[in-house]
Amino acid sequence: MQAWLSHFNVAACEAVLHAVASGQNALPLLNAALSGQHNAQGKPLRCVPQTDLPPNTAYEQFIFDTGGIPTRTLAGSKGALHDACNALMWLHFPRSKCTLNALQAAAIAADGIQGTRGRLRDALTLFDESALVLCYPAGDSAPELLAQRQWTQLLHTRRSDWHAALKPFLFGHAVLQKLQTPYPAITAQVWLLPMPECTDLASVDKALAASLLAAGAAQMLTPQAFLPLPVLGIPGWWADNEVAAFYEDTAIFRV
Repeated sequence: MQAWLSHFNVAACEAVLHAVASGQNALPLLNAALSGQHNAQGKPLRCVPQTDLPPNTAYEQFIFDTGGIPTRTLAGSKGALHDACNALMWLHFPRSKCTLNALQAAAIAADGIQGTRGRLRDALTLFDESALVLCYPAGDSAPELLAQRQWTQLLHTRRSDWHAALKPFLFGHAVLQKLQTPYPAITAQVWLLPMPECTDLASVDKALAASLLAAGAAQMLTPQAFLPLPVLGIPGWWADNEVAAFYEDTAIFRV
Protein backbone atom coordinates (compact mmCIF):
# COMPACT_ATOMS: atom_id res chain seq x y z
CA MET A 1 0.00 0.00 0.00
CA GLN A 2 1.25 3.48 -0.83
CA ALA A 3 1.69 5.43 2.39
CA TRP A 4 -0.17 8.50 1.12
CA LEU A 5 -3.31 6.35 0.70
CA SER A 6 -3.32 5.14 4.30
CA HIS A 7 -6.32 7.31 5.29
CA PHE A 8 -8.31 6.37 2.19
CA ASN A 9 -10.40 3.40 1.11
CA VAL A 10 -7.32 1.54 -0.08
CA ALA A 11 -9.20 -1.26 -1.83
CA ALA A 12 -11.26 1.21 -3.89
CA CYS A 13 -8.19 3.26 -4.79
CA GLU A 14 -6.13 0.27 -5.82
CA ALA A 15 -8.98 -1.19 -7.90
CA VAL A 16 -9.53 2.07 -9.79
CA LEU A 17 -5.84 2.79 -10.32
CA HIS A 18 -5.22 -0.77 -11.49
CA ALA A 19 -8.12 -0.55 -13.94
CA VAL A 20 -6.73 2.65 -15.46
CA ALA A 21 -3.16 1.31 -15.56
CA SER A 22 -4.32 -1.82 -17.37
CA GLY A 23 -6.33 0.16 -19.94
CA GLN A 24 -9.79 -0.74 -18.63
CA ASN A 25 -12.78 1.58 -18.37
CA ALA A 26 -12.87 2.60 -14.70
CA LEU A 27 -16.25 4.36 -14.96
CA PRO A 28 -18.33 1.50 -13.44
CA LEU A 29 -15.93 1.14 -10.50
CA LEU A 30 -15.96 4.87 -9.82
CA ASN A 31 -19.73 5.16 -9.97
CA ALA A 32 -20.19 2.18 -7.67
CA ALA A 33 -17.89 3.87 -5.15
CA LEU A 34 -19.68 7.24 -5.48
CA SER A 35 -23.16 5.75 -5.07
CA GLY A 36 -25.20 7.76 -2.56
CA GLN A 37 -23.10 10.93 -2.75
CA HIS A 38 -24.48 14.29 -3.92
CA ASN A 39 -23.18 17.64 -5.07
CA ALA A 40 -23.81 20.99 -3.37
CA GLN A 41 -27.28 21.18 -4.92
CA GLY A 42 -28.26 17.70 -3.79
CA LYS A 43 -27.90 16.12 -7.22
CA PRO A 44 -26.45 12.59 -7.30
CA LEU A 45 -22.76 12.53 -8.13
CA ARG A 46 -21.64 10.26 -10.92
CA CYS A 47 -18.79 10.09 -13.36
CA VAL A 48 -19.92 10.64 -16.94
CA PRO A 49 -17.98 10.43 -20.22
CA GLN A 50 -16.05 13.57 -21.10
CA THR A 51 -18.21 13.86 -24.23
CA ASP A 52 -21.22 14.69 -22.00
CA LEU A 53 -19.68 18.10 -21.28
CA PRO A 54 -21.35 20.52 -23.73
CA PRO A 55 -19.16 22.85 -25.78
CA ASN A 56 -18.50 26.25 -24.17
CA THR A 57 -19.62 24.99 -20.75
CA ALA A 58 -17.23 25.32 -17.81
CA TYR A 59 -16.29 21.97 -16.32
CA GLU A 60 -16.95 23.16 -12.75
CA GLN A 61 -20.33 24.67 -13.70
CA PHE A 62 -21.42 21.40 -15.31
CA ILE A 63 -20.68 19.48 -12.10
CA PHE A 64 -22.56 22.06 -10.04
CA ASP A 65 -25.60 22.04 -12.34
CA THR A 66 -25.88 18.31 -13.06
CA GLY A 67 -23.83 16.29 -10.54
CA GLY A 68 -22.02 14.71 -13.49
CA ILE A 69 -18.21 14.66 -13.29
CA PRO A 70 -16.79 14.57 -16.86
CA THR A 71 -14.25 11.76 -16.75
CA ARG A 72 -11.86 10.40 -19.37
CA THR A 73 -11.71 6.71 -18.47
CA LEU A 74 -11.96 4.89 -21.78
CA ALA A 75 -9.17 2.41 -22.43
CA GLY A 76 -5.97 4.21 -23.27
CA SER A 77 -7.53 7.68 -23.32
CA LYS A 78 -5.28 10.63 -22.55
CA GLY A 79 -6.12 12.05 -19.15
CA ALA A 80 -7.75 8.88 -17.79
CA LEU A 81 -5.40 8.62 -14.80
CA HIS A 82 -5.79 12.32 -13.96
CA ASP A 83 -9.58 12.14 -14.02
CA ALA A 84 -9.69 8.88 -12.08
CA CYS A 85 -7.58 10.49 -9.34
CA ASN A 86 -10.02 13.40 -9.28
CA ALA A 87 -12.96 11.04 -8.85
CA LEU A 88 -11.18 9.30 -5.98
CA MET A 89 -10.91 12.65 -4.21
CA TRP A 90 -14.65 13.16 -4.65
CA LEU A 91 -15.08 9.79 -2.97
CA HIS A 92 -12.91 10.63 0.04
CA PHE A 93 -13.60 14.37 0.53
CA PRO A 94 -17.29 14.73 -0.44
CA ARG A 95 -18.01 17.80 1.72
CA SER A 96 -14.84 19.64 0.75
CA LYS A 97 -15.13 18.87 -2.95
CA CYS A 98 -18.76 20.05 -2.91
CA THR A 99 -17.74 23.25 -1.15
CA LEU A 100 -14.90 23.82 -3.59
CA ASN A 101 -17.24 23.22 -6.53
CA ALA A 102 -19.87 25.62 -5.12
CA LEU A 103 -17.21 28.32 -4.68
CA GLN A 104 -16.06 27.74 -8.26
CA ALA A 105 -19.63 28.01 -9.56
CA ALA A 106 -20.18 31.22 -7.57
CA ALA A 107 -17.00 32.73 -9.03
CA ILE A 108 -18.12 31.80 -12.54
CA ALA A 109 -21.55 33.32 -11.90
CA ALA A 110 -19.93 36.53 -10.65
CA ASP A 111 -17.23 36.93 -13.29
CA GLY A 112 -18.35 34.80 -16.21
CA ILE A 113 -15.98 32.72 -18.33
CA GLN A 114 -13.00 34.81 -19.32
CA GLY A 115 -9.62 34.22 -20.87
CA THR A 116 -8.08 34.18 -17.40
CA ARG A 117 -9.63 32.72 -14.27
CA GLY A 118 -8.95 35.49 -11.78
CA ARG A 119 -7.33 35.11 -8.36
CA LEU A 120 -10.17 33.24 -6.68
CA ARG A 121 -10.62 30.64 -9.39
CA ASP A 122 -6.84 30.31 -9.67
CA ALA A 123 -6.67 29.55 -5.95
CA LEU A 124 -9.57 27.10 -6.13
CA THR A 125 -7.96 25.30 -9.07
CA LEU A 126 -4.61 25.19 -7.28
CA PHE A 127 -6.32 23.71 -4.23
CA ASP A 128 -8.21 21.14 -6.29
CA GLU A 129 -5.13 20.03 -8.21
CA SER A 130 -2.30 20.34 -5.72
CA ALA A 131 -3.40 20.72 -2.10
CA LEU A 132 -2.15 18.77 0.86
CA VAL A 133 -4.06 19.38 4.09
CA LEU A 134 -1.84 19.47 7.17
CA CYS A 135 -3.73 19.05 10.45
CA TYR A 136 -1.86 20.25 13.52
CA PRO A 137 -2.65 21.15 17.14
CA ALA A 138 -3.11 24.84 17.91
CA GLY A 139 0.12 26.49 18.99
CA ASP A 140 2.34 23.97 17.21
CA SER A 141 5.44 25.37 15.50
CA ALA A 142 4.85 23.45 12.24
CA PRO A 143 3.29 26.39 10.32
CA GLU A 144 6.24 28.66 11.15
CA LEU A 145 8.80 25.99 10.27
CA LEU A 146 7.05 25.34 6.97
CA ALA A 147 6.80 29.05 6.13
CA GLN A 148 10.49 29.51 6.94
CA ARG A 149 11.39 26.35 4.97
CA GLN A 150 13.17 24.82 7.91
CA TRP A 151 12.98 21.44 6.20
CA THR A 152 15.38 19.44 8.36
CA GLN A 153 13.86 20.62 11.63
CA LEU A 154 10.29 20.12 10.46
CA LEU A 155 10.67 16.84 8.60
CA HIS A 156 13.67 15.12 10.16
CA THR A 157 14.15 16.41 13.69
CA ARG A 158 10.40 16.15 14.28
CA ARG A 159 9.92 12.81 12.51
CA SER A 160 8.18 11.24 15.47
CA ASP A 161 5.50 13.98 15.44
CA TRP A 162 4.36 13.16 11.92
CA HIS A 163 1.18 11.04 11.69
CA ALA A 164 0.68 11.73 15.43
CA ALA A 165 0.55 15.47 16.18
CA LEU A 166 1.03 16.42 12.52
CA LYS A 167 -1.26 14.60 10.11
CA PRO A 168 -1.00 15.08 6.33
CA PHE A 169 -3.96 14.35 4.04
CA LEU A 170 -3.44 14.36 0.31
CA PHE A 171 -6.21 16.28 -1.49
CA GLY A 172 -4.85 17.41 -4.87
CA HIS A 173 -5.60 14.87 -7.55
CA ALA A 174 -2.73 16.03 -9.78
CA VAL A 175 -0.33 15.22 -6.95
CA LEU A 176 -1.91 11.78 -6.55
CA GLN A 177 -1.44 11.26 -10.28
CA LYS A 178 2.26 12.17 -10.07
CA LEU A 179 2.73 9.82 -7.12
CA GLN A 180 1.89 6.86 -9.33
CA THR A 181 5.45 7.25 -10.65
CA PRO A 182 7.13 8.93 -7.65
CA TYR A 183 10.12 11.27 -7.83
CA PRO A 184 11.50 13.44 -5.01
CA ALA A 185 10.58 16.84 -6.47
CA ILE A 186 6.78 16.27 -6.42
CA THR A 187 5.47 19.31 -4.56
CA ALA A 188 2.08 19.95 -3.00
CA GLN A 189 0.59 23.21 -1.79
CA VAL A 190 -0.13 22.98 1.92
CA TRP A 191 -3.41 24.18 3.44
CA LEU A 192 -2.97 24.45 7.19
CA LEU A 193 -5.87 23.15 9.27
CA PRO A 194 -5.62 23.52 13.05
CA MET A 195 -7.56 20.70 14.70
CA PRO A 196 -7.43 19.83 18.43
CA GLU A 197 -8.35 16.25 17.54
CA CYS A 198 -7.93 14.66 14.14
CA THR A 199 -9.57 11.26 14.44
CA ASP A 200 -10.63 10.22 10.95
CA LEU A 201 -10.97 11.38 7.37
CA ALA A 202 -14.66 12.28 7.79
CA SER A 203 -13.85 14.74 10.59
CA VAL A 204 -11.05 16.26 8.50
CA ASP A 205 -13.39 16.59 5.52
CA LYS A 206 -16.00 18.38 7.64
CA ALA A 207 -13.43 20.79 9.14
CA LEU A 208 -11.81 21.39 5.77
CA ALA A 209 -15.13 22.28 4.12
CA ALA A 210 -15.81 24.80 6.89
CA SER A 211 -12.30 26.22 6.52
CA LEU A 212 -12.76 26.70 2.77
CA LEU A 213 -16.10 28.44 3.27
CA ALA A 214 -14.62 30.78 5.87
CA ALA A 215 -11.59 31.58 3.71
CA GLY A 216 -13.81 32.24 0.71
CA ALA A 217 -16.08 34.57 2.71
CA ALA A 218 -13.08 36.45 4.08
CA GLN A 219 -11.53 36.69 0.60
CA MET A 220 -8.47 34.84 1.88
CA LEU A 221 -8.49 32.22 -0.87
CA THR A 222 -5.63 33.35 -3.08
CA PRO A 223 -2.71 31.45 -4.61
CA GLN A 224 -0.51 33.07 -1.94
CA ALA A 225 -2.45 31.32 0.85
CA PHE A 226 -0.55 28.06 0.32
CA LEU A 227 2.90 26.87 1.38
CA PRO A 228 4.90 24.48 -0.84
CA LEU A 229 6.02 21.10 0.49
CA PRO A 230 7.89 18.36 -1.41
CA VAL A 231 5.60 15.53 -0.35
CA LEU A 232 8.16 12.74 -0.43
CA GLY A 233 9.94 14.52 2.39
CA ILE A 234 7.04 13.53 4.67
CA PRO A 235 8.31 10.85 7.09
CA GLY A 236 7.03 7.42 6.11
CA TRP A 237 6.17 8.44 2.55
CA TRP A 238 9.58 7.73 0.98
CA ALA A 239 12.29 5.39 2.24
CA ASP A 240 15.17 7.68 1.23
CA ASN A 241 14.07 10.46 3.59
CA GLU A 242 15.08 8.55 6.71
CA VAL A 243 18.48 10.27 6.68
CA ALA A 244 18.99 13.99 7.26
CA ALA A 245 21.07 14.32 4.08
CA PHE A 246 17.92 13.80 2.02
CA TYR A 247 16.78 17.31 2.94
CA GLU A 248 20.05 18.94 1.89
CA ASP A 249 19.21 18.91 -1.82
CA THR A 250 18.38 22.60 -2.28
CA ALA A 251 17.08 22.01 -5.82
CA ILE A 252 14.12 20.27 -4.13
CA PHE A 253 14.11 21.64 -0.58
CA ARG A 254 14.64 25.26 -1.45
CA VAL A 255 15.81 27.77 1.10
